[in-house]
Amino acid sequence: MENVSLELLPKDGGRIMDELALGHMVIARSKNEFLYILKGNESYQLFTHIPGSPGANRKTVMDDEKNSAVIRKLADLSDHLYKAEFDKALDIYGVMSSAEEGILSLFPTEGGESDGQIDFVFPGRK
Repeated sequence: MENVSLELLPKDGGRIMDELALGHMVIARSKNEFLYILKGNESYQLFTHIPGSPGANRKTVMDDEKNSAVIRKLADLSDHLYKAEFDKALDIYGVMSSAEEGILSLFPTEGGESDGQIDFVFPGRK
C-alpha cells in the first residue's frame, strides 16, 4: 500500500483499541485539533496538531491500564474518530499530513458540532 486509506470510525472505545492492535493509526478530532495515536510494543505514540500551525506536539505514554482507559475514553470525548491504514515504510509525518488533508477535505467541520472544546492533553507519568 503506497497511499493512506481513511475510514470514519464509530465512537466506540473497544474499536479504537482493536484498530491500534492491528497497527492502524487512530485519529481523534475535536473541533479543529487532531490527535494521532499509534501503538508500539509497550507504548503509545501521540501526536497533536492544529491545522495551519507549523508544528505538532509528540508524547509517548506507556501501554498500561491507565493510559489505555484514557485512549478508550476518546470515543466519548472527541467529535469524530478516524482510522488510517498505511504502508509502515512511509514517513509518519507524511502519513499524518496526508490523513489530515484528507479528513479536512472529506469531513469538513460543520456548524452543528458541540459547543464544548476538548484539548488533547495526556497526564504526565508519576
